[in-house]
Amino acid sequence: MRFLGMVALLLGLALVAQAESLNTVELTVESRGEAQRQQALQQGLKDMLVRLSGKQQVLEQPVLEQALAQLDRWVTRYDYDGDRLMVRYDTRGLMDFMAAAGAPVWGFPRPKVLIWLVEQGAGRGDMVAGEHELRDHLVGEARRRGLSLVVPEWDSQDRNAVTVADVRGRFDNQLLSASDRYPHELVVAAVLYEGSPATVSWRVLQGKKTLDQGREKSASAEQAVTTLVDAVTDQLAQRYAVASSASERLTLLEVEQVETLADWHQLQAFLAGLSGMRAVSLVQTTDQGVTFGLDFGASDSQLRSLLELSRQLRPCPDESVAGPQWRYCWRS
Repeated sequence: MRFLGMVALLLGLALVAQAESLNTVELTVESRGEAQRQQALQQGLKDMLVRLSGKQQVLEQPVLEQALAQLDRWVTRYDYDGDRLMVRYDTRGLMDFMAAAGAPVWGFPRPKVLIWLVEQGAGRGDMVAGEHELRDHLVGEARRRGLSLVVPEWDSQDRNAVTVADVRGRFDNQLLSASDRYPHELVVAAVLYEGSPATVSWRVLQGKKTLDQGREKSASAEQAVTTLVDAVTDQLAQRYAVASSASERLTLLEVEQVETLADWHQLQAFLAGLSGMRAVSLVQTTDQGVTFGLDFGASDSQLRSLLELSRQLRPCPDESVAGPQWRYCWRS
């Protein structure tokens, strides 16, 4: 039981750390006057709504005006650093407020996204990693949108495992093999072509499956990075953000091969932490596994997409039953 308590504590700390990484916005201000501060606090709240919903369209919904009318309720702290104003917001309170207003919420845990971005200039191309001039901009834009981004080291180990030509040529076996050293749930492979306009093509991979892809044009290489982050985040939010709705039904999820108490606790904690999950109840236990009743506030397709974020949870369908099933296997 002490071990299970430690598992729960570590899972809880991980979710808290991820939430806290999203609760601060940095803004440039011309002065420290009251009017400028209020204007910056309002802009920061707009940034937070986009970050916590994953969707820029949230600014077109009534929740924006409702949140702005209670601005002081959401600001927990602010500090100046030169011409920068750092503002901390009540992440959990905002998410609850947005959910109650029917706005989409992209909760926690969020998938770690490993990005292999090649800048294709006049030569063979460079990886946007290490000391590359676009790396900081990439990381900053991911923070702006709340994307949990992992940038490779691009050291000798990476260079021996994958080349920029592999990314450009869509040689995914090499790419996925090189990705194994980094914690991630999803991989983004992207190529930025300089020019007028600059163009970035991208794909989101879950294993060998392509979840989404696109090709975007921008005025500059820096703007192309912003466009890339926006496009990827918009697509992921479309898949994982949840606008809860009332429901009286439970989804029965059967999971086989849950063999230890630690497995059971890890599975239950994962399910309970999903966006839109109102309650998780244990319905039945057998020698083969467990059955949970899931009170989930959105569509079945969104729930299935969220379940795919677990590396331990995989469908193990019964071939004698036609159509989608809620039968999964647990892999320790």
